[in-house]
Amino acid sequence: MTDSFGVRYLTAVASADYDTLSEMYADDVVFYTPFRRGDTGVAFIKGFLAAFHRAHPGLTASLHDEFSNADGTKVTLRMSIRWHNTGPFMTFPPTGAEGVESEIHTFRLRDGRIVEQWVGHNTLGLTRQQLTDWQMPLPQDDQDPAPAIVTVQATPVEVG
Repeated sequence: MTDSFGVRYLTAVASADYDTLSEMYADDVVFYTPFRRGDTGVAFIKGFLAAFHRAHPGLTASLHDEFSNADGTKVTLRMSIRWHNTGPFMTFPPTGAEGVESEIHTFRLRDGRIVEQWVGHNTLGLTRQQLTDWQMPLPQDDQDPAPAIVTVQATPVEVG
């Protein structure tokens, strides 16, 4: 039995397996997180992951759900990362904080390789560290670059 996309991805991320990540990501990948919007390229992904591992050595990652569309061009993973910040993250000093981060990653694939990745945080321990302890700036442009499938304007209703 071959490993699913999610198992391959999570194993490569948790073990910092840059060879597998190079196979999984397209050269023109675009990456989005709450703090990084539209960074491109495999080199960025590897550098970001290396910085995360330096900041949280010995992290543990778990895959909880994996979904894909019928043609395999879109995949969604629900995962968690047990982290302990004992090293610097980019220019930010270690805080000693620790916790479990629950995340949802959505991927758009072309020829089986990741061309777009979105990371959403469901728990806020790591986000609190980023916003409060490190005072990381939030991106100014929060507009999603993909065209909307549908847009619905709320209409006022009386509650009564």
